[in-house]
Amino acid sequence: MPAKTTAGVSGRKAQPRVKGRCSRQAALVLVLLWVSVRPALPGPAVDWRFCYAGSERDRRFYLSQPFLSATPMEAIEQQWLVWLSLQALQYETTGCPRGAERAAIEDSIAAAIRYNARQGRSAVKLDWKPAS
Repeated sequence: MPAKTTAGVSGRKAQPRVKGRCSRQAALVLVLLWVSVRPALPGPAVDWRFCYAGSERDRRFYLSQPFLSATPMEAIEQQWLVWLSLQALQYETTGCPRGAERAAIEDSIAAAIRYNARQGRSAVKLDWKPAS
């Protein structure tokens, strides 16, 4: 079957159109565009974190240094609790907040230290990081 041709506005004969060629090119362009703009396959979420423990009885606020981790939150908190017990530190509250950036975690630490100081608790920075 011969390829179809179309005449332009000027009456000149246009190039032959091959049926399906444009649709294949468009599909290829769409696939290439999708591959180039799609996000990378998600891996484990990596967050900046720190852990704290508050002791009303001792009037202290214990906190770790900021750290970067992809470990699940529950595992980090469990490691923190075990470590606190090994240090024989008394506490009533604990937590391990997270943030997308180190600066956000450092701001949270500074705010927590200020808040606890207003409550009469002194901040004690501890040298602890979770196991990978």
